[in-house]
Amino acid sequence: MSGNLEQFLTELSRGLDKTMVSVNKEMTLKTRIQRTWSMRQCARFLNVSVIYLQKFSRQNEDFPAGAYVGRERVFTVHELMHMRALLAGSAKRPYDYLAWRKREDPLPVISFASQKGGTAKSLTAAHFAQYLSLHYGMRVGIMDADPQSTLTLYFVGGEGLSAMPTQNTPSMVDFAGLFASNEAPYIDHEPAVLDRFFLKTQWPGIRLVPAHGETSEGEIQIARLVSERPKGKAFYRYLRDAIERWRDHHPPLTAPQDLVEEGRVNKQKLESALNETLDCIIIDYQPALTLFQLNNIIASTSLVIPQTMKGFDIATLSTFVNGLLGMIRQILKNERLDIGAGANMLLPTIVQRTNNQDINQIANLLEYCPAEVLPVFYLRSDSISNASDMYQSVYEYQADTPGKRKGIDRFIENADAVNDALISRLWPGLERGYADQWMDAFYQDDGEDA
Repeated sequence: MSGNLEQFLTELSRGLDKTMVSVNKEMTLKTRIQRTWSMRQCARFLNVSVIYLQKFSRQNEDFPAGAYVGRERVFTVHELMHMRALLAGSAKRPYDYLAWRKREDPLPVISFASQKGGTAKSLTAAHFAQYLSLHYGMRVGIMDADPQSTLTLYFVGGEGLSAMPTQNTPSMVDFAGLFASNEAPYIDHEPAVLDRFFLKTQWPGIRLVPAHGETSEGEIQIARLVSERPKGKAFYRYLRDAIERWRDHHPPLTAPQDLVEEGRVNKQKLESALNETLDCIIIDYQPALTLFQLNNIIASTSLVIPQTMKGFDIATLSTFVNGLLGMIRQILKNERLDIGAGANMLLPTIVQRTNNQDINQIANLLEYCPAEVLPVFYLRSDSISNASDMYQSVYEYQADTPGKRKGIDRFIENADAVNDALISRLWPGLERGYADQWMDAFYQDDGEDA
């Protein structure tokens, strides 16, 4: 029987390899971000009025030319970043346009984690990273800890990752130094080496440590190290130590107002600044509570738990929370360590508005632990499948019919509200009010329906 299974897996693997050739070719040939944005949409991202942005464009020769679709002038994500730099160069509050981390600021590390698959965890992490780029110009490091590589799929097709990663592509296991060398049971990589593990994407300032099948070896390597008990490092600190080592050698050096010289953006300086450091790191957790995933939690300053609201899902969430709590308490007995010192929250996802069970579960959670649960959540939407079929998020997907555009626009409103709610917890004061607007509309409509 084992021979039959081996043959089945061998043949299936060959078939999948051939299929991935065509997938990689499709991803390599197509432009990653096809969507462009109007002047009005760019003004919204920049948090200025469209009248102000139009006037600014006329007064600045270096303002991006954009392109015309009919009579409408549209801009790419790179041109949007150029606008940010140009505005920051003449603004009294330059960080309003480029919300970059200052030298004295800590580096937020935000984990999106759940023990159950299918909770929109990777989708939530991808959309949050892109939201930070579009609305704040932040430099975001993404770490995909899930061997299924779902988050990686959202960013394949750039200078640093033109096709799906292979087993030779460095992953988080490499970043954490979990592969042994000839001299030591693990590797403390130099900061410059760690920086090279972050691959560029087509989103300016967003870099990715991708995942693939080899990422699952992280658990094997941790188990090996636990049994060997090498001196010098606790089994839960490999990723945290690596991130801190990288952080200490890659501080913010460039201020937003320094990007403009004689009225023009210094493109070389902007490109260098976008890659000199990160303003936050986002980790997409594998849906399992393992020692390798525990490393991700210990490395994080904030934990976001995306979770569906069915009864069985709540039971799974309870198991995850209690298991994680037990692990952390055991660690704290042995070491005084700041774990998740930032904002931590539960994010309901794929909520069906007409499903009383979903709504009641959220109502109960908001009653029993209101500070821990976001009152804004992802509603179930069929529109996201249209974008996912193209390996794209809704922020980059260009819908080709009025019906699809309407559905995508509704989902974007929902995503903006969720991301604004996350911002309000993680960076209080930077929120744009999208979450409040969504809650006013949702809960008012809900009351009227009743």
